[in-house]
Amino acid sequence: MIEENGKVVNVDSQGVWVETVKQSACSSCAARNGCGQKLLASVGQGKRFVFKVNNPNNLVVTEDDDVLIGIEEGSFIKATIFMYLIPLLALFVGALLAEFAQLSEGYVILISFLSLILGFVFVRYGSTSFFRSCKYQPTLMRVI
Repeated sequence: MIEENGKVVNVDSQGVWVETVKQSACSSCAARNGCGQKLLASVGQGKRFVFKVNNPNNLVVTEDDDVLIGIEEGSFIKATIFMYLIPLLALFVGALLAEFAQLSEGYVILISFLSLILGFVFVRYGSTSFFRSCKYQPTLMRVI
């Protein structure tokens, strides 16, 4: 289970809305001064995210409660693979099909790019029904 601390910002008829703050692990890393990843991690550090979480256990929460939210690792891995692998596979399939059709290099590039865009569109609109399940959404674990 991947877990994150958050703060309840709203409880309404739609559900429980939780705010989390993006943290970087660079402050606790021994190689923080000699690592290029620190610069990338600092870009989004401190950014706040507010989203609705599932409350399957019907925990009683109020605004400003500190809570622990979580999502299954397997669900997270499946969603990540779906979001990144589908467009990449579409790019390669488009390039291979254009190459097998013996099109010129410009057309191969154009068809590859269009296939990539088609892969992104498929992920965008195909994921709404696929990820509607509760196992692909954050869940309220407990009040801290």
